[in-house]
Amino acid sequence: MVYDRAVADHATQRPKQRMPAILRDAISIIKQHQRAFIALNVAFYGLFALSMLATVFAPELQAQFKPSIDESFEKPGLFNTVAGAYASRDLPVAIGMTFLVNLVVASIAMATLPTFVVPFVGIPVVLYRAFLWGVMFAPIGPLAVTLVPHSLTLLIEGQAYVLVAFAAYVQARMFLWPERYGLIRHRDGYMAGAVSTLKLYPLVMLALAVGAIYEVIEAVYVMPLLLRS
Repeated sequence: MVYDRAVADHATQRPKQRMPAILRDAISIIKQHQRAFIALNVAFYGLFALSMLATVFAPELQAQFKPSIDESFEKPGLFNTVAGAYASRDLPVAIGMTFLVNLVVASIAMATLPTFVVPFVGIPVVLYRAFLWGVMFAPIGPLAVTLVPHSLTLLIEGQAYVLVAFAAYVQARMFLWPERYGLIRHRDGYMAGAVSTLKLYPLVMLALAVGAIYEVIEAVYVMPLLLRS
């Protein structure tokens, strides 16, 4: 009976052991700050929905922001190279470059690194992205039909940016209030926050990788069919 119970206990624990430790650490941090994670999800997707709704009723919002965004893709440089990979239908290059731009530029450079200088600043940066997405992808004009397939891209990549904002929250909180984490000095909290950020980034990278694969396939194969119909 003791043996049977031991086998049963081992069987019930086996699924937990299959999760890689690198993901277990990230999920553990999310569980520790569950309310903040939920609040950031609500804020991001809620702001996205509100700005989209506002743009439907005031299309001039899109006309105000769209030219500057389109211009960045037309100028020679990184974004223009990414657009060229899409146009040439080179899937591996397009997927790789989409992933790297979203990771290095949109996540690390624009949100995570600034948070190590100014606490919490990565959160408004990410929320501003949600606002822009709502304006840019509002279902108005000739591209409105593309919102249906592209909504999954926004959902997946949006979750990656929510995780980036969440990492900024955890890092800043540990730095400013180290005593809440059993630490004494702000310097210790700063370093602990950096470690937590590193532990969360595998989830960010996973979401961005899945999002990049879907986005490229959608843009190269699905959207042209919708625009021709």
